[in-house]
Amino acid sequence: MGLLSKILFFPVTGPVAGIRWSLEQVQTAVETELTDDSRIKQELMELQMLVELGDIDDAEYVRREALLMQQLREVRSWREHFGMSAPGGPVRVARGASAEE
Repeated sequence: MGLLSKILFFPVTGPVAGIRWSLEQVQTAVETELTDDSRIKQELMELQMLVELGDIDDAEYVRREALLMQQLREVRSWREHFGMSAPGGPVRVARGASAEE
């Protein structure tokens, strides 16, 4: 495509390129939000501190930890969906008191 045709078709191709760029930025932001597990890890550390300080009991800890671990599994599944690496390997949580250690 020559310079003249680029200039002539700019009224059509310019807005299309701008829309494409905008959509790519939105997609990048969504992928970043879906694959960021730092917030969940921070909440897990805070939860650990709460149980160590005695602010919550073990039953509350287990309930809240299970929710956070489910969120972590969802983030890691999104990472796999987008072809990103999932550091730390699979996340497994013991179910109930009969789980083997």
